[in-house]
Amino acid sequence: MEHPQGGFMPPHGFMREQEIWYMPGTGDTPVTFTSKRDISLSIMEIIKMAQKDPSKLPPYFRIAGTNNTPREIVDIFNKAANGKTHLKLKLLNEQEADDLMKNLKWDFPSDQPNSYDLDYMNEVASRVFRMRGGMGNLDFSDWNHNELINPRQSKWKWKTMEEYAEEVDGMPGDWHN
Repeated sequence: MEHPQGGFMPPHGFMREQEIWYMPGTGDTPVTFTSKRDISLSIMEIIKMAQKDPSKLPPYFRIAGTNNTPREIVDIFNKAANGKTHLKLKLLNEQEADDLMKNLKWDFPSDQPNSYDLDYMNEVASRVFRMRGGMGNLDFSDWNHNELINPRQSKWKWKTMEEYAEEVDGMPGDWHN
């Protein structure tokens, strides 16, 4: 949910300055976002379970903090913004998604050598970007271990997209402040 590596960044099609979220697909397939706090609490619960009886653990865990469609998320952000901003969802076909990723300018830390293969990075980013939209690859709403880790939210309440939208005043992605 939050930066770093959150879903509301330019490499994920989220252009804060333009108030546009580019998304491949129809905008009607849920996308899972999980807060850093929820991830941390989940890891702690998994460690506790492993200390009690590791044989009862699944081979891997999938968590899903909040699940909304891109259309719902844009509505949630705009409601939380109270008119200060107006985020728009721009849906893309495969070619448009490829073009967006190819034209994206990657910012590298100025103090680090830039030995990255930008063509390869763009190819991978383009594939990941296309996969996440309408194909359901990031919809973990029905296939997760939330109940095993935090039964009926008895240990903590998962952060909702509405709560996150309120925290960021309706416009996520300001990781420079």
